[in-house]
Amino acid sequence: MVSINDVRETVLAICNKNNYGYISPDDFNLYAKQAQLDIFNEYMNQYNYYINLENQHTSGSDLADLAEGVREEIEMFISGATLTYSSLAGIYSVFTAPSNWYHINTITYEVQPDVFVEVAKGSRLDITRLVNSNLTAPTETYPMYVMGETNSIAIVPNSIDATANVECIYMRYPVDPYWGYQNLLNGEPIFDPSSPDTQDFEISEEEESRLVDKILEKAGLSIREPEVYKAAQMNDNQQQ
Repeated sequence: MVSINDVRETVLAICNKNNYGYISPDDFNLYAKQAQLDIFNEYMNQYNYYINLENQHTSGSDLADLAEGVREEIEMFISGATLTYSSLAGIYSVFTAPSNWYHINTITYEVQPDVFVEVAKGSRLDITRLVNSNLTAPTETYPMYVMGETNSIAIVPNSIDATANVECIYMRYPVDPYWGYQNLLNGEPIFDPSSPDTQDFEISEEEESRLVDKILEKAGLSIREPEVYKAAQMNDNQQQ
């Protein structure tokens, strides 16, 4: 993890050295959140790209190493949760998805103590077509799910309900970074590591310089200093 205070001090030092202007704590926290999401999305795009190449049988040992490297970066974002039953909607039992999910990996339910059945993902069109056939309709042994509206997961058959232990493994978004602070008598903010809101970046330490550059890019656009944006963007591009 990267220290939120180290990144802020570096960003402010660069801005002060070049007379680029001041970045308030609230603005910094906004830029920090966006910068971390940029890098997180890059991880996901790279991983999906390498996996697609492997599935096309175009991979070699070098490609496998690249995919493994990205996998190591995103492993910390893999999480699990027991889904909460929400309602019955026709053929579906509706469960509430985790609020911080980015991608659902697997969903299972406990058909009997310590015996879990995986719920296959489908589309509403697929399920509508399948349920109209006695031979292919989803069952408790071969259930299916679709992502519903308003952050929900809909499972068929609807006999898998509130009494079932439905669990999911998913990829979550990173927790928003936050530079917690308190104001001194003259209004100057000072870092407060004990603040309950303080949160370091959930990105590996190797990415600290890229976080700095991305924050400077976003700050440069805000404080209307094209030199900040251009210099930071150049550094960021060189590191990718």
